[in-house]
Amino acid sequence: MSAPPSLRTFVLEQFLDADARLPAVLGRDAADVITPDRTLRDASLALLVLPGPDDLDLTARLLAALREFTDPEQPGFRELLDVTGAAHPVGDIRTPATQALAAWALHRAGVLLYDAALTAEARERLDRVTGAVLRHDWPARLDRSWSTVLDGASPLEDTALLVLAADAVTTSDAPFLDTAAHHLERYVHGDGVWAALTPRGEPDTLHGHRARASALAALAWTALHRRGHSAAADRARRALLHIQAHHGHTGARGYWDRSGADSVVRVDPIAALHGRPDSPFPAKLVADHALLALAARRTAALMTGDDSGVPHDDDTAVRLKALAEDAAAEVERYTDVRAGGVFQGQGSWFSTPVDPTVPLARHVLVPPRSTGSFAVGNTTYVPFHGKHAHTQLLALWALGDRVPTAPAAPALTEPPEPDPFDNDLGHVTSAPVTDGLVDFAAYLRWLRSTQSGLGYGLTPYRAPLGLRSDRTAQTFSVLHVVSDLLALGEEVPDVPGVLRGVFATQNPDGGFGEQPSLPSETFTTYCAVLTAVVLGGGDHPDFDRDACVRFLKDCQRPEGGFGNAPGFPADAWHSHLATLTLVALDARPERPDDLVAFLLACQNPDGGYGNLPGSPSDTFATFRVVGALIALGLRPPHAERTSAWLHGLQTEAGGFRYRDGSVESFVGSYHAIGALYMLGALHSGPADTDACVRWIAVRQSADGGFSRTPGGPSETTDEGFIAVQALHMLEGKLNRSWAVMMT
Repeated sequence: MSAPPSLRTFVLEQFLDADARLPAVLGRDAADVITPDRTLRDASLALLVLPGPDDLDLTARLLAALREFTDPEQPGFRELLDVTGAAHPVGDIRTPATQALAAWALHRAGVLLYDAALTAEARERLDRVTGAVLRHDWPARLDRSWSTVLDGASPLEDTALLVLAADAVTTSDAPFLDTAAHHLERYVHGDGVWAALTPRGEPDTLHGHRARASALAALAWTALHRRGHSAAADRARRALLHIQAHHGHTGARGYWDRSGADSVVRVDPIAALHGRPDSPFPAKLVADHALLALAARRTAALMTGDDSGVPHDDDTAVRLKALAEDAAAEVERYTDVRAGGVFQGQGSWFSTPVDPTVPLARHVLVPPRSTGSFAVGNTTYVPFHGKHAHTQLLALWALGDRVPTAPAAPALTEPPEPDPFDNDLGHVTSAPVTDGLVDFAAYLRWLRSTQSGLGYGLTPYRAPLGLRSDRTAQTFSVLHVVSDLLALGEEVPDVPGVLRGVFATQNPDGGFGEQPSLPSETFTTYCAVLTAVVLGGGDHPDFDRDACVRFLKDCQRPEGGFGNAPGFPADAWHSHLATLTLVALDARPERPDDLVAFLLACQNPDGGYGNLPGSPSDTFATFRVVGALIALGLRPPHAERTSAWLHGLQTEAGGFRYRDGSVESFVGSYHAIGALYMLGALHSGPADTDACVRWIAVRQSADGGFSRTPGGPSETTDEGFIAVQALHMLEGKLNRSWAVMMT
């Protein structure tokens, strides 16, 4: 493997064109531009971060690129340009924080070019921004004439950026900074800080707390400390320690981007629908971690100085340094060790509103037109394996130029015993499931109603409200519908059409997306390929099998596991999906021993497996690792211990907790049942299968679909798949190979 470029080199070579313009989002590199539009924020950050004292030509080119945002009719800059340089109408606004960032960038260019006129212009532009901010009481957004408030809320992130810009541009007394210091106090909430104030100046409790806003506020307070504000250092300390205490990912590493008014990280549809536009799902964002690392380092340095304004506290400094190290490690972990650059982050599916359990390499239900987003029916998502310009630049600013280091695969100290796997998908069940508790006729009517064009959607509904998906076809749902139809002895209508729809989602890189033209993922490639294989389409003329195998092999990381895209961090979940897809295509991973070593490193002393080495055991990861090992023709080690741990998770009601000390989980129960079934321990152990059948059956909804909770509205074909496949396993009637491969 050739050495990857350093982060700065990656930005210079892959993002910047000859005129120093940079697109908002790339895929793996410049050959895959996801969002070609240019933002004022990115152009300003590039000028602040990229050039050094000797980079005069680069500074001049970046300055010229920034000048292209100049509004010829009104003071200030436009904030969004088309790839051709044409102004987007939605960029004809004035976001004070972004305009201040541009003024800061102009000042930086003036300093590097020794251009006094340019630094004077920067101060003039910043004075216009701060004057408008004070005149309109700290608004989030104004019209292009600076006269009309478009959004009267006051985000903490924006206030902090205004402070940082004013501190950098203003060299003498700065009355604005004194006023800003007073305004920052309005965000203080115990040991934390509110992420925004409402237009009335009250805490925006729906918006809660945000990691990025807290980090920027801490940086602003460190700047105010240097200017003599006595309480600022303590404010910075408290804001960062609040994030450390409340935003940590309990099952993995890093810090979530948000918590609610009660400082709890949760899925919050109320805030998403009725608060400021946002996804209801928390995420781990690399840009946040870069800022947390920078802010924690600077604040820790203040804690050890004689002029900190707070009592000396070695423990506080240690905690802040640990926060900085943890945050920097996450930036390192989400760095592409092959192509270079930094990915956007990591999401999760939450088994309960507060329990992240399944890794998602996408941020779902984001507001329309989010940077780098794609629409799938009535929802949108951002693939986290995109490389956003501002993420690269913030990582470079916070951590400096660095060459990513490839982690080594763990040692394979205990090779598993061989156990040949037949991979026989020629039949699904040995007999029908017993009639009675579940209305399969109603479910089949519901299932068939999800048909959409050449595929199937997640629900039968065309334009539902709430968080419910519609029936827009996607590869994830096609797999579920096909599997359930075959398991229930039904024919799949129009198999040639379904195969055409599936293969239309294959991309030139060989992987498959959720829909045609959407980015390739291990996850969606698995769904497409397994659907095709069970429908007899493995040799379809529209299927580029060799390119698909190359894409999957390229998703294997140096540590042995697979990520959701080439270079993306590995975990047990995506290692399992990649393994099954390769096995279905009669292929093998390039480094099978390293893959096995990675999977076995996820096992814990209790017999279960975590999604990463060192993560606590859960049924989701246990199912994935057990299935991957079996598909590779290996016997999972310590299977009796694994089975005993899984059996111990069943409750008296019949379902399974997904983790020790957690609550029952519908999806987690499927994974527990599946893992026990693959291990041959579901019917030979203490599992109460009858109670589990009843527990699943009461989750059938009135329309025939299934919900994760009794009496709830039907959810998606995923829940239906779980019910159908689990019921067959509970009666011992599902082909074991099918249980391994069709997850």
